[in-house]
Amino acid sequence: MTNKSIKNSIGRPKTFEKDDVIKLAMYHFWEHGYDNTSLDDLLVAMGIKKSSFYRTFKSKEEIFSLSLHLYREETFQLLTYLKNEIGAKQTLIFLIKDTIEQLTINGKVKGCLLMNSGKECYLKHPHLSNQIHLELEEFTEFVTQFINEAKKNNEIKNTMDNKKLAIRFLTLYNGIVMMLQAKNDMKIIDDLLSFVEELLI
Repeated sequence: MTNKSIKNSIGRPKTFEKDDVIKLAMYHFWEHGYDNTSLDDLLVAMGIKKSSFYRTFKSKEEIFSLSLHLYREETFQLLTYLKNEIGAKQTLIFLIKDTIEQLTINGKVKGCLLMNSGKECYLKHPHLSNQIHLELEEFTEFVTQFINEAKKNNEIKNTMDNKKLAIRFLTLYNGIVMMLQAKNDMKIIDDLLSFVEELLI
């Protein structure tokens, strides 16, 4: 969900690490979306030839599927690292604040690849849409575990059911992303951030 940049290296070797090129594809999909990305676009982004692509992957759909899974896994790793540094509650609040800061630094907000892709693939790409649904369920469970841990550590005292609280948090997060993308008044965004903080009180 956080906005990280990756630089393409110059003069790639003929051989490549599968995970490395999937990550490059992931960043391209995150920036441009699934339908707006052609195979030629992917080959440039991944720095490989078509023959190399088809020796490793079946299709654009497969590499997108792998990108979605990688995105979730990397997000889990980052948030787990932050949780160990600053605590579960502050990590969730950081997720919102970091998204808001993206607009200030980059002039745009990419949002969450899974949520973006869910909107794009709904009713258009059933197989991918089903995967996104499952990935988002995993994400909801992950946030639920964060809230459970925060409550055990007395960081959050809200007595709402943990999963309901996680769903409300993620709904607010996605809403803030959409409002940032629509260039809404920052006073409204700040008010929503306060609402998130009240939800996690």
